[in-house]
Amino acid sequence: MATTTQIKEEFYVRRLFDDDVPVFVDATKYARQELAYPLSAKKSLKATCGVRTDDEVVAFSLRNYTGRQAEKEVENVEHRDAVTGKATTTNLLRPRMPRKTLYGLTETARTLADRLGDTLIAELDGKLYTFAVERGPGGTRLEPAGTEEEASFELPVSGVRLRVFLRSPIRDRILAYAFSGYLTRKPGEQETVLRAVSLALNSILGLATFRMLSGLDRIEVPSIGSATASRPAQKVAFSVPVLLFTAEAVPAARGNLGVEISLDRIDPVTGGLQLQIADAGQLEWNPAVAGTASFEVFERVLTDTIAAMVHGSLGADSVRDIAYDVMLGDLGAESVAKVRTATAELPGVAATPTTAEVRQLQAAG
Repeated sequence: MATTTQIKEEFYVRRLFDDDVPVFVDATKYARQELAYPLSAKKSLKATCGVRTDDEVVAFSLRNYTGRQAEKEVENVEHRDAVTGKATTTNLLRPRMPRKTLYGLTETARTLADRLGDTLIAELDGKLYTFAVERGPGGTRLEPAGTEEEASFELPVSGVRLRVFLRSPIRDRILAYAFSGYLTRKPGEQETVLRAVSLALNSILGLATFRMLSGLDRIEVPSIGSATASRPAQKVAFSVPVLLFTAEAVPAARGNLGVEISLDRIDPVTGGLQLQIADAGQLEWNPAVAGTASFEVFERVLTDTIAAMVHGSLGADSVRDIAYDVMLGDLGAESVAKVRTATAELPGVAATPTTAEVRQLQAAG
């Protein structure tokens, strides 16, 4: 490779604003000038990320923080007004550019350059794992090469440290990424390398620099196998009473409709919860429309209407939070309980093939 002639460093803080979704904020000047970065609260700190760019490699070093770690990392400094004597406190983070980690990433990336084609290489505990990258409209999936899918490890008490290397499909650069932090499971439990790499990549996709250069969207996180079952149910099932009418307002069918909400993936178009009709077999059809009406013509309007009912029952904030948990493979039992509660006593739907309205209908016995 050509001799490196230009180096650029950046530093980002991933933080909360008013308890909203965490976002990356440019804090480069604070790291360069060794200035303290102010935070509204200690718990606002979610991660820091150093970036080093040269002519061959763009290296990213991300550190995730738990609430307890953020408490230790962020200082609470008291200031007292010299005139009024009134005391105020400020939460300050002292950014430190992780130059040693970034340099190590860059050197390893150069070593692996000849092995990086269209594949992604991950390093965990000194061992290399190779994955194919399959990009699709609903996100990205990593496909293991060889035995990587079965490879697993015990989550350490000190957190996971892994590194990922891939070529940018957008510019002539190698991307090198180091992740340090905890994933969705507890220390001491078994985790697969595939899930760990997928979760680690999702942690940095909120940073535009990495997302744009990698061309990656949300990474699909495989579910935990039955041997390590601590994950909540993969779906929530419920029923909704419906009345169906033809376009001419002739009664077509009535009964309970079986519906499922996926807890593995979000709707790729709306970014909300993914809902589908699971069972229309309990509907009683009017013999007068036999052969002229079928459930398929009602499916889209029913799906959209029931999804809107569920989203309305949960509330926009809860839907957004649950969707982020689903896409990151980080859904907890409390969120599952919220979905179950929101779908427990929904009203009914009266629908034609093109329109629908919510009604209080008695569930069919």
